[in-house]
Amino acid sequence: MKSLFTGVLVLLSASVNVALSQGTSVLASNAAPVDVQAPLLPFYRDVKTSRGYKYHYYFSAATAGKPTLLLVHGFPSLSVDWYRQIAYFKKKGYGLVVPDGLGYGGTDKPEEASVYVHSLLAKDLVDILDHEKVANVLAIGHDWGATTASSLANLHADRFLGFGFLAVGYQAPNTNLTYEQILESNAKLLGYENFGYWKFFSSPDADRIIRGHLQSFWDVIWAKHPSIWRFSFSPTGAFQSFLESDSKTPRASYFKELEPIYNKVFGQNGFKAAVNFYTIQTNGDDQEDDKNVPLENYTIKKPVFFGAATQDLVAVSSLQIAVTKQFCLNSTIQKFNASHWVHHELPDEVNTALDNWIRTVVA
Repeated sequence: MKSLFTGVLVLLSASVNVALSQGTSVLASNAAPVDVQAPLLPFYRDVKTSRGYKYHYYFSAATAGKPTLLLVHGFPSLSVDWYRQIAYFKKKGYGLVVPDGLGYGGTDKPEEASVYVHSLLAKDLVDILDHEKVANVLAIGHDWGATTASSLANLHADRFLGFGFLAVGYQAPNTNLTYEQILESNAKLLGYENFGYWKFFSSPDADRIIRGHLQSFWDVIWAKHPSIWRFSFSPTGAFQSFLESDSKTPRASYFKELEPIYNKVFGQNGFKAAVNFYTIQTNGDDQEDDKNVPLENYTIKKPVFFGAATQDLVAVSSLQIAVTKQFCLNSTIQKFNASHWVHHELPDEVNTALDNWIRTVVA
């Protein structure tokens, strides 16, 4: 996920509803899932960007004096992934623009990998903001969404008040390190491969294998125990073996609300388009795209928030923090004792921390 994940890459290459209304889970682990998507549906819109792609996105206008938040999801997620944040920030009057990313949900799903480079995704998001005529925007990304938010900071900084990153910190451009070099260097540093699954996700068989073993896929992606990622996800070949053997592991309780939505949407659409986020990493497209960023834009002068997930064994928090501090001159770093899905696991803490930071930005 350059998002899940290139903390060390950058160090090496660039120097480197009651409860729901509050944005929290209303479920006990044995309760039936609440439909968290239904309250959001009336607020969705569609627009074609300058590239000709249709984007499907949630929109709620800000009340007077409040900024708008652009929330950018990663893999394998949808705009509804932010429902806990939408509930919290909408109640407080913040504007919200929350798209299904290219390749996901109700947004177009081109299969050509090169159209997923992050500078182009960033321009798509600016097109949506321009269409809605919103100003005073803060971009907040999670997972690969953090990489796209980084491109917004590199190429469209004047359009934003600040940038927020969750689990994955700011990603400085990487113009020279190959996937193989990243994999090897991270393994030496960490003592294990943290990006080995990129090779599987970018393989021609990935969509077929994932769809054929979808419940095992969700078991690992939403694992209850973060340590499963080190042994059954991140090493080369481990995740494919886990899926093809229909292995099981307990899921985190906070996935229960999203599970029926994700089974339906990804069951219908598959992952062929979405895994292009990995293909552009392993085939070099993303590195070529990063060459378009002026060197002086590597450093981010606008305010930055990074919510580090200290139990994330792929986007290792210490590396993510180091890069964010190095390149973001006005950064606020907050550590959360959580896994990669920090905004689900600790929604109250994350929402409050983001809200407090935003207040300082717009003060």
